[in-house]
Amino acid sequence: MRIACVFAHQDDEKACLATLLRLRAERGAEIAFIATTNGDKGMSWDPSIPLAEAAVVREREMSAVAAALGGSYVCLGEPDQFLFDAPRVRLALIEALRAAAPDLIFTHNPAEYSVDHDATARLTTHAALMTTIASVETNSPALARVPAIFHCDPGPGHGFDGTHFVTFDEAVADKKARIVRLHDSQMAVMRELRGVDYADLQRDADRQTGARLVQPYAEVFRPCLMERRIPTASLLP
Repeated sequence: MRIACVFAHQDDEKACLATLLRLRAERGAEIAFIATTNGDKGMSWDPSIPLAEAAVVREREMSAVAAALGGSYVCLGEPDQFLFDAPRVRLALIEALRAAAPDLIFTHNPAEYSVDHDATARLTTHAALMTTIASVETNSPALARVPAIFHCDPGPGHGFDGTHFVTFDEAVADKKARIVRLHDSQMAVMRELRGVDYADLQRDADRQTGARLVQPYAEVFRPCLMERRIPTASLLP
């Protein structure tokens, strides 16, 4: 199985990390991480840090996450907080998806707290549909079929109506926390701005989701139903 995780920022993949761990362990999944922005506004608590330096830090951290899962990472390089739909962005994402040739895509929910997240979700759905259209030319060949798409839980308070749950135990939760903490710069951001540990915050959210199923932990997703060409069969563990 091949999986593409398309997110706006370099720490957004935390919403599906435990599921990725299980898919990789159970099905030998190949994972490609694709970020639409360079994350250069992600160290905003310290204005003395140049944006270019922040982007390098985010790139290094995301590369470490990809390596921890035996995956690959590519960044489309759009400026953080200023992602817009444009021909170059569409083509870059179509090419990245064709190169990854995924069976399954994880991306944001199209109604979230971040405009970058919303734009990434819409762009991902459109780009996934375009991956099979040979007249849209990129370096990689067109795919034979449109990948399945699952939207990730943006967290409480955003009206997310998830339908597909992946449960996991304490051992997987520990692994997920270790990977989340590879985003060291974002640990500092959350401590400075909200006084909480980023990994612990995600763990608490997963515990609350798991409680809905009387399970230790869970992540929740919703299949993309925007177009009938997008497969809806569950590929989750």
